[in-house]
Amino acid sequence: MAVGVSLEKLLSFSGNKYIFSKATMKAIEKISNLKNAEKEIPETDKIVIKVLNLMLEDKIKFVYNKPEEEKK
Repeated sequence: MAVGVSLEKLLSFSGNKYIFSKATMKAIEKISNLKNAEKEIPETDKIVIKVLNLMLEDKIKFVYNKPEEEKK
């Protein structure tokens, strides 16, 4: 069975796509660096696709804190 990302969900994302992409890449980096990642995500699953789907389904939440200089 092929695992993929819902193109409809990806294209209909209405937030800041740069911030979403950056948060997704940070989550992927953290998960792939876990010592027990193999137990959490089977080897047959692609980490990027799995995390991207979790982000699109709001199962992984992220908060963007604007730097002080942007708040002015």
